[in-house]
Amino acid sequence: MINWREIPFFRLLVPLCAGILLAIFFNYHPRPILYVLASVPLLFLAAAKIRGLYRYRWVHGGLLNIGLVLLGYVLSWYRLETNWTSHFSHFDFSDERMVIGRIADAPIKKGEWVKLELAAEAMGNAADSLRPVSGNILVYVAKDSAAASLRYGDELFFKSKITKVEAPKNPDAFDYGRYLHFQNIHHQAFVRESDWLLHHKRRSFSLYGSAIGLQEKFVGTLRRHLPTENEFTVGSALILGFRDEVPEDLLTAYSETGAMHVLAVSGLHVGVVFVILNFLFGRVKIYSPLWTVAKMLLILAGIWAFALVTGATPSVLRAAVMFSFVNVGMAMKRNNNIYNTLASSAFLLLIINPFWIASVSFQLSYLAVLGIVFFQSKIAKLWVVENKWLDKIWQLIAVSIAAQIMTLPLTLFYFNQFPTWFWLSSLVLVPLSGFELGAGLLLFLVDAIWETGAIWIGKALWAMLWLGNETVYFIQKLPLAIINGIWIGSLIAVLLYLVLASTMLAIGSQKFKWVLSALGLLLVVSISTAFTSWRWHSNRQIVVYNVYKHTAIDFFDGKKTCSLLSADIEKKALKFAVEGHRLVMGAGEIETVEISDTAVFYSDRCFYENGLVQFFDKKIAIVDHLLEPVAEKIKVDYLLLRNSPKVEMADLMEIFDCQLIIFDASNKRWRLEKWKEACEELGVEFYDINEKGAWVLDLKGIEQ
Repeated sequence: MINWREIPFFRLLVPLCAGILLAIFFNYHPRPILYVLASVPLLFLAAAKIRGLYRYRWVHGGLLNIGLVLLGYVLSWYRLETNWTSHFSHFDFSDERMVIGRIADAPIKKGEWVKLELAAEAMGNAADSLRPVSGNILVYVAKDSAAASLRYGDELFFKSKITKVEAPKNPDAFDYGRYLHFQNIHHQAFVRESDWLLHHKRRSFSLYGSAIGLQEKFVGTLRRHLPTENEFTVGSALILGFRDEVPEDLLTAYSETGAMHVLAVSGLHVGVVFVILNFLFGRVKIYSPLWTVAKMLLILAGIWAFALVTGATPSVLRAAVMFSFVNVGMAMKRNNNIYNTLASSAFLLLIINPFWIASVSFQLSYLAVLGIVFFQSKIAKLWVVENKWLDKIWQLIAVSIAAQIMTLPLTLFYFNQFPTWFWLSSLVLVPLSGFELGAGLLLFLVDAIWETGAIWIGKALWAMLWLGNETVYFIQKLPLAIINGIWIGSLIAVLLYLVLASTMLAIGSQKFKWVLSALGLLLVVSISTAFTSWRWHSNRQIVVYNVYKHTAIDFFDGKKTCSLLSADIEKKALKFAVEGHRLVMGAGEIETVEISDTAVFYSDRCFYENGLVQFFDKKIAIVDHLLEPVAEKIKVDYLLLRNSPKVEMADLMEIFDCQLIIFDASNKRWRLEKWKEACEELGVEFYDINEKGAWVLDLKGIEQ
């Protein structure tokens, strides 16, 4: 039976989260709310004077819930830096600005740029007109030896145009701007080598700066002892949280085998450290209250030392707080409830940073732990294994299944895939990651005092990392290793979590009404899924995507899709642009045709030949070269220009009769400007995909 009195922090967490979400969705100025919030304690005191207090105890509960909703709203509103009057976006500066700012996180060196998160301190139109400001800017500095030497805490002085981080230019694509929004970053700048200088090196001690320095030092240690790239990059990610250099194919392999959590230093790794420390100190058989307190403090010190060594990233700090609460809760054996411990840690973290509620790692961490706590023992009891070692294996599989049950709806919602062999990868990689983590930490210690010993530990660590990588590649190649293309909307995800909540309440309370609730919700999920499938079969749409320097066009006809592509388009760029929308449209069978192909292509209602497309009753001409004059105009609905053909707009209008000209993302900017000027002079409508994003034409209203 669930006793809600044992988990008071859960009841406090719910209204706090509600207030945070209200602020995220509405973001109105909270001045009236501040007055109401200030009056809540007074109302609470007044309610205490009511006679027959027990009968009106709901008044106190109601006031407390209202107060927490308002508190969540206010904390979230003030967390958003663009709401501050000092934010640079509220001042009238010219396009190109002079900026002084401090590097607020470890620089990331990738490709031709060094990416910096910069906290602006002063800004102006010229060096002699700088004024104090606040606000974060994502700054990309052209990589050279000077840029590569930048460190956390350094102050830069630079000149650049500052722009807002744009919304995605393709439908249903990953919204990087929204992701940065919850990091309190809303603007970006690209700075050339000659347009910046180092204003000041870091001038004061910083715990976070020291943590980053330690991380960089230990990355260097791993580089010396791990000679092969795959093992070094995975070791850096697994032990130190340094994932910037992991090869794309290896990241894909870990993702498709359900082992991505192994590469992200967060709950799993802090949990491993917690278990190791708890095990080691548990061997000390001292039965004294003083030792209980000392053991708790030593474990806390170990958890936070690990957080420091791994760079003190937000995900590590969240995990450290969560397991610190678990540790303190275990030490205070009296009335300890793991659910209340989890809720209290989440409550504290959201007070510190309300935007963590939108963090995928925050959501998955807590859901995974909640699933393990609730379901693991129940799953393990389904099969009683006599053999000691087989039982340990089964217990570990039960942990993996329990975590997967609780995180599955969110995993499908965010990543649209299900790794069927997740239990096998967890069976091998979770225990192995514990040994790798222990060996890595031991290597850092021994490397400072005994070079020969460090060499042998490094060899052992390399062997374990090699085994882990080979295991991942092996599992990835197993039959049906991954089910891709699963799309569920936010409504289905919420309904699935309501199903899980009803199931947990049914198990906890042993009441049949919760079983009926779960079954009713599953029926709603089924109806919603059937409606989505019906909608997919009626899809008819044309999309010209925004893919830098390339052309990509999808013709959706029910679950069939014809895709016209540039011959040299990169798979990664194409996937980033089209995958999200194809999932939303329920694209199943996809036929790909290269635009340069001279063969005739015909599939159901899509016909393509030499740059001319007919899809249902719509005709599109694709022009990528100079055309000869024609005796009679070619009538089409749309004209698409690609690859910057050397054509004049007036000449094209002599060849084609169309209602709209589309310029895709493969055209050069200077030629686009020339074309657009000509279109305005001729009174011809045009659509610039570089500027406006993907062009979408919905054809649902036409006859089949």
